[in-house]
Amino acid sequence: MEEETTKLGKILYNLIDAMFWVADETARWWQISKISIQVKTFRRQKAALNKQIKENEQNSIGVSVAQTAELASLNESISKLAAKEDFLRSQCWAWTPLFDFSLILLLFLYGVFSINPIQNIVDRHKSSIGVFGGQISRVRELPFQGHSIISDSIWFNNKLYVAGNNGVTEINTISGQANAIKDLPKDYYAKDLLIYNNHLLISGYPGVYEYENNNVKPLIQNSKLSNMLINSFAVVNEKKKQFLIGTLGDGIFRCNEEKIIPIPKTEDYIVKNFGHQKKELWILHEDGIITGNSDKLGKLDLQVLAGKKPRCMITTDKNVFIGTDKGVVLGIRDSKNWVWTMLSTTKPGYINDITNAGEILFIASEEGVFRYYKGKMDRLSSIPTYSLCLCDTFLAATGKSSVLLYYFDFTGNIGNTSIFGVVPELGTYTPNLPITTLSMGNRPIQTRMPDYGLLETDGKQALGISQAQTEDYAPDRKPMIELPIELQRPVFSDISKFNNKYYLATTNRGIWAFDGKNWNQVSHNGKGNANKLCSNQKHCYAYSKDSGVYEILDNIANLVIDPKDTANLRYLSICENDTLLLLYADGKVKTFSNGELSLTFTIPNEFIDNCHSVWKVSNQYIAVLNQGIMVYESNGKWNLKIFQGIIDTARISDIINIENKNLYIALNDGRFFEYSNNKLMLSGIIPDHPISIKYSENLWVSSVDSIYVKEGNGFAPVTFKSGDRILGAFTDKNSKNILVFTASGLRILTR
Repeated sequence: MEEETTKLGKILYNLIDAMFWVADETARWWQISKISIQVKTFRRQKAALNKQIKENEQNSIGVSVAQTAELASLNESISKLAAKEDFLRSQCWAWTPLFDFSLILLLFLYGVFSINPIQNIVDRHKSSIGVFGGQISRVRELPFQGHSIISDSIWFNNKLYVAGNNGVTEINTISGQANAIKDLPKDYYAKDLLIYNNHLLISGYPGVYEYENNNVKPLIQNSKLSNMLINSFAVVNEKKKQFLIGTLGDGIFRCNEEKIIPIPKTEDYIVKNFGHQKKELWILHEDGIITGNSDKLGKLDLQVLAGKKPRCMITTDKNVFIGTDKGVVLGIRDSKNWVWTMLSTTKPGYINDITNAGEILFIASEEGVFRYYKGKMDRLSSIPTYSLCLCDTFLAATGKSSVLLYYFDFTGNIGNTSIFGVVPELGTYTPNLPITTLSMGNRPIQTRMPDYGLLETDGKQALGISQAQTEDYAPDRKPMIELPIELQRPVFSDISKFNNKYYLATTNRGIWAFDGKNWNQVSHNGKGNANKLCSNQKHCYAYSKDSGVYEILDNIANLVIDPKDTANLRYLSICENDTLLLLYADGKVKTFSNGELSLTFTIPNEFIDNCHSVWKVSNQYIAVLNQGIMVYESNGKWNLKIFQGIIDTARISDIINIENKNLYIALNDGRFFEYSNNKLMLSGIIPDHPISIKYSENLWVSSVDSIYVKEGNGFAPVTFKSGDRILGAFTDKNSKNILVFTASGLRILTR
């Protein structure tokens, strides 16, 4: 015990001595610093005095007594201070300055490499260069089905994982078996895949999840996410578990498993890719690029991107590759400047994904798969491809109907046969897929439609000829009921059926009513033309953004909402309880009931431009976008559902809500979707561009000069061809005839 006390006392005495030594050492170096400053000051004064004496000598002026005395005083002061400095330095530890400098340097380097998150962003495209520069020696095709939208793909644990609008599919490339990852949320839309700490990270709508050993769990608790619509994800620091999140609607966030911090002034960005160049963070969003560090980001204006839509990006040590809708843009960094240029002026054009192996760039596009190497662009296949990923030996190119595995310069045994087994030539391998490949005979006949890939059209009725009518069209036959003289050459904008009357709206002739025999103009007490119509079984309204909203009763329209309240009005719809829903150009949605107009909610900023209209279906608010629908949840959040198929060029043609339970949506390319019972389903396809949808016992679809009727699980064309623009088709309940309104009058098709 006494021995331990003695040791403790020695340690305490040593600590006290060390404290006094540090204090004394610090005081001595402080004095040395002060003396050094004084010595330098006296030496400058001495140099100035010697210069003045020399100038006087050149002008034959002798040295004065005062100058001699001042010079002697300066020499004496310098000598004393120098002697004192030497004495103090002899008492100091000589390594102290070097030790302090080394400590400061180490702290600086720690800050650069550990604190700065940009320096450690994990590259998702890591891969060995391998033999990707040679010629293709083996190609293996795996028929693939399960996603109408392909978002990303990645190799993980010797298997290929594909992300899309139906979650994530795991593909065993030896057996060809494809299975969906279970336990992800229902209707999960996977956007981004990353590998982190031997886990597969899956981010998308809604939230971020990690997958390992067939188990799925949230990486970040959804309750901590203010917006669960994750569009992109990046690992910043693997050891400290730091991430970057790009959301839809709330901008970019820095986070770990506990905290989420928003990055200021990024709320308007929908991020597609993260990357880094030197010490800079590169962020690709829908409208361009921002760079900098996470605390200070700035827009990068590139003339080469003018008129192009950025779609994907990868960064290397010296280059940046940007895939656009009009080719690939290359950025080359030299010692001082950036040089930006187009990689190719022809094909590939519409870029879906890019990846690289060293200096070799692979490009997935609508025209197929391309490889760019040493200034040469090679086409590997002509199949539209949406995602690329590399392992040490193979390139996997994922399309909507198959996955192609490329091997280059096969000169010996494959080093990693545990992934692929023996790779046969193209066409010699038939996998046993759990999802049966469907014959084209079971699919709708499409005459002018683009290829949508494997949509859920199976079981839908093939296009046939409807037997609902018996009249044949003759070009010289006049309409059975012509339009009145006042309605000749109008610009029709809408048509609606209400109270056994048909109302036609125009942009230049007002609104007209047809009762089966006569045409009458609807009078109103306001100014301007209300050229859009909205109706249900009880009410019919006419409106426009300039003239207000009118309720039509017989042939009179009464103003119910003042024109000042409809400025910038985009769309009007009616709910089951007769409440009106008004969508404005700024994204605000208001309700009108009992004579009062009130704000209900606002469409998120990033969806405002693409929002067509707002409806109420089965007591849920639905915002219809060009790319899909958003369901307004009770907690103020949105649930996004994407249309199946190509959505980049999709536009809403028309919408109809039947009894506030079934919402039918027509896209400009001929696809029809039905939303009911909280499900969004493909309802059918027509080989034309739809203009309007009307419901009268059946669902009638009008194109510019043709009519289609919904029969069973598909749409059948009516053997009627109009020389004039078709406005809409309705079933006459009394006679069971089909009334077809055209730009020149009414045609009646008898059954």
